[in-house]
Amino acid sequence: MLLLKDLPVYSSQYIGIKDILICGTRVEAIADKISIDGIDKLKTLYFDSKRHFAVPGFVDGHVHLIGGGGEGGFSTRTREGTPEEFACCGTTAVVGMLGTDSITRDHISLLAKARAFREWGLGAWVLTGSYRYPIKTITGDLAKDIVLIPEVIGVGEVAVSDHRGSNISGAELQRLAMDTRVAAMLAGKKGIVVCHMGNAPEVMKPLFKAVENGSLPPKHFIPTHISRNDKLLEEGIKWVKENDGFIDLTAGKNTSSIIMNLRAELGNLNRISVSSDGLGSLPKFDEDGKLIEITAAPVDGLLRVFKELLQKGLSVEEAIKPVCSVPATVLGLNRFGYGKIEKGYSASLLVFNAENLNLELVIANGKIVVQKGTLADQR
Repeated sequence: MLLLKDLPVYSSQYIGIKDILICGTRVEAIADKISIDGIDKLKTLYFDSKRHFAVPGFVDGHVHLIGGGGEGGFSTRTREGTPEEFACCGTTAVVGMLGTDSITRDHISLLAKARAFREWGLGAWVLTGSYRYPIKTITGDLAKDIVLIPEVIGVGEVAVSDHRGSNISGAELQRLAMDTRVAAMLAGKKGIVVCHMGNAPEVMKPLFKAVENGSLPPKHFIPTHISRNDKLLEEGIKWVKENDGFIDLTAGKNTSSIIMNLRAELGNLNRISVSSDGLGSLPKFDEDGKLIEITAAPVDGLLRVFKELLQKGLSVEEAIKPVCSVPATVLGLNRFGYGKIEKGYSASLLVFNAENLNLELVIANGKIVVQKGTLADQR
């Protein structure tokens, strides 16, 4: 049991200065004052309500847990990730996926990695499929993957409008998403299709085509890398305005500025999420499609964007949306207790120093995993 006292709490709306009681892996109570006497093994942490604040743990919906890359040959494969590096930057829930390479990397290895993250204490889920279409799966059927494997919550990342994809059409994308939707209904999951958006001239045309007849709710698609170029971002804004859809930005140098512009354009950040693409490859190609450079994406993108948004004057309530509450909702991870600090939810939360925005405490599934920037010794 763990008791946190005198914390301003954002869940994700501000709910006041509260005490939080954690029992096992869940939040047991949130109240103005909680006093428990005579309980063995109750650890209590005290905070300065003028210097600290708590938010839910970050939710990273696009991570390459077992690495990515390979576009320049075997030596350009990126490394696998560790739960420790994600925890140190406040990420307490991740969704892993394959990308370009579904040949030398496979879903069984990805699933095993997600389970290793869970054993360590983080929330971890995976997607079946990859860039290619028709998709590869674990069981041979995407519906069986989603229904029978608890960690599989959808499909992705499917390459759309990208030279590394399979030129998937709007009709094929619709059929894929509808199969995903039905399987997810049977399994009590959200059922999402993450679409890697490339640079091809047709941009988001296949997605608009997939939902134009009204039989498929746009909420099942997450177009990612949406700020890759101005045309794609323009169509992403149209996707939100016309279809009430979600769009996902990959954390980068200008992401916080783009988010501020999107907030002005859309009026709020309720349909915008940010992901790191952590450990995925960041290739650059010349006009002939030849690889000229490749690097691996960092895993701390959500933390950087959150801090930058606060520094640009955004409130904590607004800044937490794209890195926590929105991705938890669009991915359906709120069904598993992520995205809020609330009774019954996963005890996965962060405590920041309000003066310098240093991340001072990370609790994942009820256990202190990082304290004052240092990994806890209990693991």
